Amino acid sequence: HSARLAAAASAIDALAIGAAVVGAALIGTAQAASGHLPAVMLAVLVLTPLSSFEGVAELAPAAAQLVRSAGAAQRICEVLGPEAPAPTARVPEPGPGGPVLEARDLAVGWPGGPVVAEGISLTLRPGRTLAVVGPSGIGKTTLLMTLAGMLEPRAGTVRINGADAWSSPRSDVTRNVCATAEDAHVFATSVLENLRAANPALAPEGALHLLQTVGLGDWVAALPDGVDTRIGSGATTVSGGERRRLLMARALASPAPLMLVDEASEHLDPDTADALVDTLFDQGAERGTLLVTHRLAGAARADSVLVLGPGPGPAARVTDHAPYSEIIARRPDLAWAAWQEEA
Repeated sequence: HSARLAAAASAIDALAIGAAVVGAALIGTAQAASGHLPAVMLAVLVLTPLSSFEGVAELAPAAAQLVRSAGAAQRICEVLGPEAPAPTARVPEPGPGGPVLEARDLAVGWPGGPVVAEGISLTLRPGRTLAVVGPSGIGKTTLLMTLAGMLEPRAGTVRINGADAWSSPRSDVTRNVCATAEDAHVFATSVLENLRAANPALAPEGALHLLQTVGLGDWVAALPDGVDTRIGSGATTVSGGERRRLLMARALASPAPLMLVDEASEHLDPDTADALVDTLFDQGAERGTLLVTHRLAGAARADSVLVLGPGPGPAARVTDHAPYSEIIARRPDLAWAAWQEEA
């Protein structure tokens, strides 16, 4: 539609200019022939319409762009939906043991879509590690987004230090919880600034240490400007595995005590993936880690494993929640899947 408008506007513009020039030429020629117009002014008269139209030549493209922008704005407003209500709760300061993230009888789903998983209860606190496993598409990422306060629970509750996560200011949530999605963005800026997206106060030395921690020490050493090297569009490109580890370094850079990570081992070979998961789970008593993964082997180091699987209805449910060793011992299907991953 906008292309047709642009074509019509261009055609009208060209016709108007041509008609004005021809009209000026006809009138000017007659006036010059009768002696009422000096011959030298005839050229000025013919060129005047051209200079006049030059000042308004951009109005037609501007009108076409206005139509395109209005359509884009309408589509954006449809995606955004109604304005979110103002926060009604505040997350209190954590106790001596650090912040606590709790979900009770939680049901999750995207706005306007069906409930994809329900009946989920879990607790995450500093010093504890939890893995959420299940087949692709079962609802693990939706669960992570809901736990991070980015999606409203369809039922049940998500609380941080006893306060409702969805009703609390975003700054209160991110002070306690850091979430890294599988498709998190890598910005077209330096390696250091990509990590500073999670911690603006991060020093170059700290960034280098984090990159070495996730196995990118050799990679950053080979970059022309080290952590100041620009990456992304129009600069140094990164592979899928490098991107994944860079995002994990960003997650580790966050000062939030609770870390939610989606598919940390994606695009990595098994040995590198296991080493990276070990790093995420080896953060000591000051940090709690929840890892979403479809690899059972990646959950072996976790204190507890929550398994999502098909339920009696269309929504997935928790089919097991126990230490990895207990689940493997009583679930031959999962033991076989774990063995296949290691084979």
